Amino acid sequence: MKIKTKRLLIALGVAVLILVGYNRLIAHLATSSQRQLALAAQRHAPADTAVVFLGNSLMEAGGDPAAFRAAWPADPAPSLNLALSATSPVEHYLILKNALEHGIRPQWLVYGYFDDQLNASVGGDWSDLVGNRAFSYYFPEQAAELYAPGSFVKRWQLSLTQRLPMLSERSSLWTKVDRWRRHLESIGLPAQKTNRFGRVNDFGPRGPEEIASFESRCRAITEGQVGFSTPIRQIVQLAQAHQILVVLVEMPLPSQHRAAFYATPVWPRLREQVRQLANATGASYLNASDWVNDDEQFADSLHLNPEGARLFSARLALSLAQLAAPVKSPASAVLAHNAEGLGHTQRQ
Repeated sequence: MKIKTKRLLIALGVAVLILVGYNRLIAHLATSSQRQLALAAQRHAPADTAVVFLGNSLMEAGGDPAAFRAAWPADPAPSLNLALSATSPVEHYLILKNALEHGIRPQWLVYGYFDDQLNASVGGDWSDLVGNRAFSYYFPEQAAELYAPGSFVKRWQLSLTQRLPMLSERSSLWTKVDRWRRHLESIGLPAQKTNRFGRVNDFGPRGPEEIASFESRCRAITEGQVGFSTPIRQIVQLAQAHQILVVLVEMPLPSQHRAAFYATPVWPRLREQVRQLANATGASYLNASDWVNDDEQFADSLHLNPEGARLFSARLALSLAQLAAPVKSPASAVLAHNAEGLGHTQRQ
């Protein structure tokens, strides 16, 4: 019996050492992840930042701080791109809150979105929080309040997972394994075109089923008069609490996407609903979906390439400059009125 107990203890000890070693390995691999680098950038954001870009990969690719600053017609307006690819509005709220807590005080928040992102609910289940969405684990209590307000179970789940990198950062190892898997698969085959977000074909045109799903989602939002999702409302409220002007920007997209999705009968109704919601919350709305008309200025079917980003960011600077006059006035109604007029002007 003593021998069996000793063997069991040895086996348990070995298992614990393996788990500890694996946990440390995952934690080390995660230090170079995009979300960890983004976290460091938020903590060291320049104090003189005047404009913050926020959103997912469309804004990450499209927001060019140098082009924005060069095109700004008045005093220099240093900008900072805090957008993070493959993330949801929940992570965007956490990014903004973390940056503000580290002393940044911008004058403008430019939030880039596409499709029904502003109104769609956001899932925070185990299967959802992988890749850059694991950013939610860095702030478990705040994230839990957005995924499941008042839920002790959700707070406990996220907090426990945060303490175990092999769970919270589980995608760090898989990302490297998948990269090698794709490399082995491509041996002997023609090289596939890639960009900063992966294979271009991974962002290929969406089919009829996705268009039908898009129409169904938009119809549900317009017919149900669904407002902004909780994290979007929280982003606007957090910014306004720090006297930051919020501009919701419908991001540039290639002609094929606009022709397939934004030409549907329901999209103009949702666009108008978004504009009204923005005005009602004291934010501004810009329709920039057709600002970049040359599809050669897109890296794939969604993301701008560097040339397209410079064009978009320069025009964005000029558009915000037209809104700069009301900045000195606290009257949000004036800002909303000017933003509405600006949006109509830019669509003509």
